[in-house]
Amino acid sequence: MSDSLWKKPNSFSLVLRCTKKKYAKAFLEKGQIKFSTPQSWVEYGKKYGDGRGDCLEGTIACFNNLDFENKISILKKYEFYNNKNNLIKMKCGNRIYIKIKRDMQLPCFCLYYLKTEMFNCPAKTGVHKLKTSIPGSYFRAFADNISREKAEMLPEEERPVLLVINNYPEFKNRLINKLISMGVNSNEIIETLVTYYDFDQYGEMGWIDLDIESPLELVFKHIKFKDQNEGRFIINTKNEKTLLMLKEPIEIGPLDDICLICDKYLYEGVDVELTANVVLEK
Repeated sequence: MSDSLWKKPNSFSLVLRCTKKKYAKAFLEKGQIKFSTPQSWVEYGKKYGDGRGDCLEGTIACFNNLDFENKISILKKYEFYNNKNNLIKMKCGNRIYIKIKRDMQLPCFCLYYLKTEMFNCPAKTGVHKLKTSIPGSYFRAFADNISREKAEMLPEEERPVLLVINNYPEFKNRLINKLISMGVNSNEIIETLVTYYDFDQYGEMGWIDLDIESPLELVFKHIKFKDQNEGRFIINTKNEKTLLMLKEPIEIGPLDDICLICDKYLYEGVDVELTANVVLEK
């Protein structure tokens, strides 16, 4: 066997989330969850750089401002949004990144998924110990790249820790039930893995149009964030009451039966080992 032979490479065995200790405790004790928006990650990226922040969040198309042919073509394609004052044209150097304003305000909740493809597939079937690593860059990015020494000097409640969700199906069930009880329609809840895309692959003069239905551009992030192995819940609603409610934290009930806190700043990363029974499927 080889790693290309996993039948479901995107399946996952563990779900993680980096956060501060005070938020981890509220998550564990009350199931407190705070949705964020792609626009908030853009603003965070402008202020603190890449990591938790990402200035390219929500990009649906981009072009060089001097590439008049493709500039005109792309702007014409998204003219409907522009006429509705619902188009963002973000300038970064000579490049323009097109985003849909309404989508940039949608509530999102993100997690790290430890996917099967991260493990090498054994050469034969049977019970095996599978090993992989999560690089320290992932944990440092969500702690704004502070040193271990500075982290230890922070008040205890402000220190970076890791949340581990060891029963994701149950967590997902509780979260969705809570959202529905708040009036969110089930078809407004998008659960998806993030796709990592190289927005720079065609160089400075290159152009890109994802040509995808709104708000699925929120599923794409720049390939430089690939270590984040992210999955998202996106609440695709036009209901102003729902959007207002989700600006504040929600509580889905205690999660200490399916989650735990790793009370440590994993500055250098972590090795992961699991035991799996590998079978051959056709």
